[in-house]
Amino acid sequence: MPKLARFDPPAFLDDFDEIPGQREGWSKYISATFDRAITAVTQQGVPVNGVQFYNETETSSDPPVSDQAIQWLGFPQTLVAQFGRSRALRIADDPAPDPQSNNIISRQQDEYLEWQVTRRAGKIVRVTFTCEGPEYWQSIAGGPSLYNNPGESPADFGANGDRQLLVQLYRMLVGTNEVQEADLFFPDSPDTYNPWNVWNTQRGIVHLQQINNTLGAEIHIGADGTVLRDKGGPVTDATRLICCGGFGGPERASDPHLGAEVNAFARDGFAITLRNPVGIYMEGIDDTAITKPGPGGTRQPVGNFFRVVRPKASANAAGLSVRAIYEVPAGEQGPDGRQLTVSDLQIGGVPITRGGQLAEKITMQFFARACREGAFNNAGLPCRAKCCRRQGVLGIASVDDPCTDVFPASQELLDTPVTLATVRSATGQPGSRRGAMP
Repeated sequence: MPKLARFDPPAFLDDFDEIPGQREGWSKYISATFDRAITAVTQQGVPVNGVQFYNETETSSDPPVSDQAIQWLGFPQTLVAQFGRSRALRIADDPAPDPQSNNIISRQQDEYLEWQVTRRAGKIVRVTFTCEGPEYWQSIAGGPSLYNNPGESPADFGANGDRQLLVQLYRMLVGTNEVQEADLFFPDSPDTYNPWNVWNTQRGIVHLQQINNTLGAEIHIGADGTVLRDKGGPVTDATRLICCGGFGGPERASDPHLGAEVNAFARDGFAITLRNPVGIYMEGIDDTAITKPGPGGTRQPVGNFFRVVRPKASANAAGLSVRAIYEVPAGEQGPDGRQLTVSDLQIGGVPITRGGQLAEKITMQFFARACREGAFNNAGLPCRAKCCRRQGVLGIASVDDPCTDVFPASQELLDTPVTLATVRSATGQPGSRRGAMP
């Protein structure tokens, strides 16, 4: 296969067509992000000729090529680990001060899936989901970026954006003309886009804004996952790998799984990249256990109430959904003739009272690409970090931190990377799927 001509926008979205030079600038920005991730791998001790992660606009993908959808479930497992599922469901729906971002109001949803619940008269009528990366919207806004060092924002590569288009898109997605340009930028820094603006946190939802949910994080985890590790033997277990490599969140459903899946390709000597267009996507929702009221007190299976709104349906966009709405269609009535709401539905016999109950059923994915099997034979590097448990929470610490290593080298190393099936089993979710997105 020839080198990739350019990186396309996530999900092949067409918003950039309104801005001259925006597609080219975006491609250069994503390419530079890949290059920074590759440099970070060499800084960990991998020789330049041993780096298995590559930039497809600079290095061709020699056939045969294997594309792999790496999947996980969308509810934040860090909250479950810290608070238990019941309390996590209560916490997850509502934005709150985030200590990771100077206590700015933020959604507490860190699995690259975020959602907003719309209620009327106390009933849930709609849950809106997004997995659009903040850098995409930063590029439309133009100007400096919070997510990169000086000289590394999309605008620095020619993605200059268009503020009028930014406002138009916001108004379309949140459904009101009340959105004003000034609302979307920091008051004390009016050239800098504010991803935590009120229309993307408390009064609406447009894109990912939790501090860990970025496209840059996806790319860097892909790169870090290619680094082989040794701790008294090869490190292959998903959580131990992320602790040893010091990347991502060890109790998230996404990061350990992403790292382990990529690392499995790396151990087989593949060259690895992320398939164009680079992004996080919703693969589908498992609605097999969702029911609505039926006659005589019975429950009946629901129809497909999960509606993809971005991108527009096309052959290129299959499996690349970035925005969806779950709601009961107008005219869908209960036995009493009343319009049904999401609150009238049940999952496994339990009424839906939180948007997170639906997030638990959504499968997320990104696409890795591997080629040149057996081209590399790298030795495992020593750990550059470890995991310790503080106040019941598993977190990454430096190797010289005096805290107790949860996974010391003396323990038997496991070869059991987390899979979607094991996550579903652990959360009591069925393995069968229905209602997958086109």
